[in-house]
Amino acid sequence: MALVHRGVKSVLGLATALTALMSVNAAAQANKDYWRWFEVEVLVFKQTATDQSGENFSLTMQPIAVNKSRDLLTPHYSQQNRSLRSALPVCEAFSEQNWQIDVACRYDNEDQWVPIAGNPFAPEHRLSEMASTEVVIDGPGGNIEQASQPFLMPADALELSPIRTELERKGQAKSLLHLAWRQPVFTRGVGRRMRLFGGKNYGNDFFYNGFPKEQEQLDTPLSSAGQEQRMDNIQRLFSVIESGTDPFISPEDNTPVRPPLTAAGNPQLAWEFDGLMHIFLVGNYLHIDGEFNLREQDEIKRLANDLETQAAYALNGASKQTPYLRSYYFSQLRRVISHETHYFDHPKLGVVVQIRRTDLSAPRY
Repeated sequence: MALVHRGVKSVLGLATALTALMSVNAAAQANKDYWRWFEVEVLVFKQTATDQSGENFSLTMQPIAVNKSRDLLTPHYSQQNRSLRSALPVCEAFSEQNWQIDVACRYDNEDQWVPIAGNPFAPEHRLSEMASTEVVIDGPGGNIEQASQPFLMPADALELSPIRTELERKGQAKSLLHLAWRQPVFTRGVGRRMRLFGGKNYGNDFFYNGFPKEQEQLDTPLSSAGQEQRMDNIQRLFSVIESGTDPFISPEDNTPVRPPLTAAGNPQLAWEFDGLMHIFLVGNYLHIDGEFNLREQDEIKRLANDLETQAAYALNGASKQTPYLRSYYFSQLRRVISHETHYFDHPKLGVVVQIRRTDLSAPRY
């Protein structure tokens, strides 16, 4: 009986200790005076050497939802755009005599009314106009003693530049993104993943799902044809099949098919590199959870979602291949040590990460 009593006391003591620890962690996360700040530097590059891995990569894209992530890069580019526009002259006020818009001017309050959804005068976001992003990100910096959210560091804080220079000198890699930021680091279930993107902007030609925005027009869909034309189309379709060409999807075919809608939460633009990085603590051990896509333009067999569209492809003599923005998916979770350089390897992609301690990295609770 005494043994059971001691066992119950031990369990209750452990539960009390865990509850107290959770309460301390919750209090620390809620109070920014207890946040543990780290500096993170990331270098992303595309492998340019011939792939010798022999790995067979799937054509089907693995989308990465970014709607719940933290994005420091989009505001960075938006701020650059605002700085450029601030040098323009102020536009004249609208009137009955002057109603035309001079695009080479700015309005005093345009930051308030340009972003309104549905605004006919709203310009495209600067990101959609960029053919590619800059490789080295020169952020504004900040003060961790006062900051309430992560911030980008200036370019002179980058310590991995010699690696970038050496890779490019040897012709082994093409740098896509090099940046550093400071952020508070919490436990795995707390905090938001950091969105990273860069390289070429494929958004003008491709949807994020990889399919082209411009589609070949079909002149003779079966449903809109008259009775006589419909019978003629069916006969032509039989002739196509008898010639040895099968216009219909094979059940064993793994070629991607254009989805009917773009999934909510996915990026609006298709970047050469895009993904998420989550840095978190398990006890006092740092962990990195990375999930990325590298995109390359390719071609795939033209398929459709339904038999009628497939038949229309055959009747119109549509090309059998269609442009496609394929993706190479990469996901890795790793425990790391601060101030060490960690390399995440992939046959197509390389990510170098270094997490450095700051004056506010040690626990203060």
